[in-house]
Amino acid sequence: MSTGHPYRSLRVPDKVPFELRPSPGKGWGAFATRRIARGSRILSEKPIFIIRRPHTEITDDHVTIAFKKLLPKQKAQFLLLHDNGAKRFTSMNEAFAENSFNIANSDRNEPEAHGLFPLHSRFNHSCIPNAKIPNVTGEVISSFATKDIHAGEEINFCYNTDFECRTRYERHQALRFTCQCMACLPGTSFRRLSDIRRRLIRGLQYLTRGVDLDRNGQKQTSHPIIVDSKLRMMAETFSIPLSSRWIYALLTIFFLEEEGLLDDFMEARLRPSLTKTVQFFKSESNQSIVRKAMQQNTWLKKLQVGFKLYGREDAVDYELTLALRRLR
Repeated sequence: MSTGHPYRSLRVPDKVPFELRPSPGKGWGAFATRRIARGSRILSEKPIFIIRRPHTEITDDHVTIAFKKLLPKQKAQFLLLHDNGAKRFTSMNEAFAENSFNIANSDRNEPEAHGLFPLHSRFNHSCIPNAKIPNVTGEVISSFATKDIHAGEEINFCYNTDFECRTRYERHQALRFTCQCMACLPGTSFRRLSDIRRRLIRGLQYLTRGVDLDRNGQKQTSHPIIVDSKLRMMAETFSIPLSSRWIYALLTIFFLEEEGLLDDFMEARLRPSLTKTVQFFKSESNQSIVRKAMQQNTWLKKLQVGFKLYGREDAVDYELTLALRRLR
């Protein structure tokens, strides 16, 4: 192993709990230098520069203009990224595309923004990650451990936000490389169950949203994820009863947990909506089931109690259907 590899010259702050070193089959990666507790911040990083354009419209010229405005030390950091482990980038835009992150805009009228983050770009992919960037505040991105990470363990992100709904084949088509995480290893029972779980999550989302993952708001006309035509029509016309919607949400969370994807950030986002649903039911008996289900201490037990709602109608169902149709 060469001691002069360019990534050794990337500026890694002294107090961060990781180091950069070779990752077998992945080029280089970030490895924990001490135990990182679940929920702990791993790194906060400012971008070297930002380009405010849709990702597909960024060209070499845009990257070159931004590069020329940098200080000499910043230029040196960017140029280090030209060597991507197994290959060298052939263009400025290729180097930027492989090392940039989308920065959410608070103002929807502003164009897309993409920032170059040298250290976060060194974190490799896993379909069952142990870290994530839950949100973006301004131009700074911060990563957090979603599981306890032990010293020497590689820190991984999931590169695509919709991978929880995609099978191994679909994920690898999007990644254009072969992931070797537990959900991707061929011939294992976990991988087979993983594909089933993620397919079910996709179907459950279709039932509640009325559109499939790849349809961009249009009805799916071929190879539907929901085979039953009557159920598919109910989904597309927002006629799924509230009780079923609530059970679908519980099932989704349960499958995410079984898949190893349910982290504290996701749970904090999903749990309140499940709890608040009780106020939408007009039937006291339905409300009672939801309350009892949410009092259980595991998602499996919540689901077992929640299944008592299956097939039950509520006086709010018609109003809910009309409201969702108006929001379409």
